[in-house]
Amino acid sequence: MVRRERPEADEGMPRWVKIFLIVGLALAVLIPVAVLAGHGPGRHLGHAAVPGAAIGGRG
Repeated sequence: MVRRERPEADEGMPRWVKIFLIVGLALAVLIPVAVLAGHGPGRHLGHAAVPGAAIGGRG
């Protein structure tokens, strides 16, 4: 039976760095997509918090 050797600790990036990068890239893509699709933070403020000009009123 051939036993695999573990890679050296100095080879490549640590696992936590890879996971951090993947999560960061996913958020960097998903947040702008959600905002452009109309699911941004302004959706939860209600009409009272939005200036009148932003909703088509007369300020």
